[in-house]
Amino acid sequence: MRRTREEALETRKAILAVALDCFSKRGYALTTFNDIARRIHLTKGAVFWHFKSKEELLAELIEREHATYEPLKGVGEAESVEDIRDAFVDWAKALVGHRELRQFTVFLMSRVEWSEALKATLAKKLDGLVVRDPFARLRERLEWLKAEGRIVTPLSAEQIATVMSGIFFGTLREAWLYKLPLDVVETIRAGLDLIVQGIRSK
Repeated sequence: MRRTREEALETRKAILAVALDCFSKRGYALTTFNDIARRIHLTKGAVFWHFKSKEELLAELIEREHATYEPLKGVGEAESVEDIRDAFVDWAKALVGHRELRQFTVFLMSRVEWSEALKATLAKKLDGLVVRDPFARLRERLEWLKAEGRIVTPLSAEQIATVMSGIFFGTLREAWLYKLPLDVVETIRAGLDLIVQGIRSK
């Protein structure tokens, strides 16, 4: 029985690894359970035994990558906008140093068709896995920093979060999708420093 459980866990891990590769190459919408099953010499039914839907599989991929490195780690406790900048920079360093995290991030940025239905389904599944949206925490913390007078700007927390995220993901997109020779970490740090200088309390 123990061996069967271990084998099932290994099969589940293999399905997740192959799914990420298939999703990255073909896109989330175009990849089928048949594609995944063929790659690891399983039946479609065997893949369904582990994952009841593609949404469930995607949710577990997100949960697995979140467990490997929590995006914007510590942002909920940031005491300054510099702390928020540092959380983005640390995330960039983790992505640069970890091939699978990088592959996963590029996949989410460029190979998923983010419909409202998919977002709603994933939100429910991830809530069950206790994975919180790092950008919700970012917005909450920016609101707190504004209320405390630690940042001074007419921009809303939503606008600041959007600009910061734009710098982060825009840099990744240029470097990894369009192959621009950028130092990802330093470009993100420099871009976010422009924001920091404009909104921190004098």
